[in-house]
Amino acid sequence: MSASILFTAALLGVALAYTVISAPGPFMLKNIDPIVFPGQYDKSHLHSFFGSDAVTVNTKTSAEPQKGCTNLENPNDLSVYWIPTPLFTKDGGKTYEPIPVARFSAYYNLGEAPAEVAIAQNLKMVAGDAQAKTKAQVPADSKAEWFCEGGGGSALDANGFPSATCGTHLQQLLYFPSCVNEATLETAYKSRTYGTPNWCPKGMKSMPQLRFSIRYNLRKVLPNGWSGAAAPFKLSCGPAWCSHGDFINGWTEDSARAMVPTTSSKRDFFGVNGSRGAYKAGAQCKATDADPTRGTSDYAKSVAVMGKRSVDSAGWQSRSRLVRSDFASDWPHADCSETFFF
Repeated sequence: MSASILFTAALLGVALAYTVISAPGPFMLKNIDPIVFPGQYDKSHLHSFFGSDAVTVNTKTSAEPQKGCTNLENPNDLSVYWIPTPLFTKDGGKTYEPIPVARFSAYYNLGEAPAEVAIAQNLKMVAGDAQAKTKAQVPADSKAEWFCEGGGGSALDANGFPSATCGTHLQQLLYFPSCVNEATLETAYKSRTYGTPNWCPKGMKSMPQLRFSIRYNLRKVLPNGWSGAAAPFKLSCGPAWCSHGDFINGWTEDSARAMVPTTSSKRDFFGVNGSRGAYKAGAQCKATDADPTRGTSDYAKSVAVMGKRSVDSAGWQSRSRLVRSDFASDWPHADCSETFFF
């Protein structure tokens, strides 16, 4: 453990612990996925992106986002985080708009055992199952769930969303793997069944576990709330069960190393500083789309681009009938029968 971290912790009077990175909302919406569909603009559903704006459809390494501008409060974290865009309807499903984000938070190692190694450069991860259509199909390790912050919201509807108005925020959680093979960058979730001291597969070490915690504010867009058989929400991939998240590491190497000792306590916060500044320095620039002339930020257009005329799920049906046919004819249509839910 470095003397500087120990000294800083002593000054702050806190135990070394977890850290959290936040952003006020996505810096862009776009129908790309550089991990699942690299180089392709007609295969991916719409995603909400947080972090470094250097991400494009071809991003592969940590060095690429590290050259960009981040909308995260910690300037040492130039990672890229993205999720399928959550949507709401006010007209019974005829049209959909993005749900306003109140705060995006990326927790590292909250409630987990101490990490052995730093998050590796060039690490890419995906959590959840974009093709899941039922609760039974949700990967247990991802702990993907939607609920009302502070309780309430009644039971979940058939699509996995709270069936009644939340008193505060609608909230989403998602957990990523915390075991890594430093040579191959393969990842896995921990399990006692591996029979290893760190609960990781043989040859893997424990790294800080990433957790998405995202809060949504629906007070302005749905002032009268909601109730009934189905909440007026969906994700760009389908029901809440298809919740998933993607991550490309962009932490600077020094700050990634500094994060490791912050994991030695499960419940106390400790900020991670680095060569680019203090952990709460805030955004130093305005993050924008690095490739604005390609792809789309519009949900209905993204559906049309994929050639998917309708997407059915329990409790709702979305159709792209409102998309202008002249736009659709300008874009290649893919056979999305196997790929729409990624």
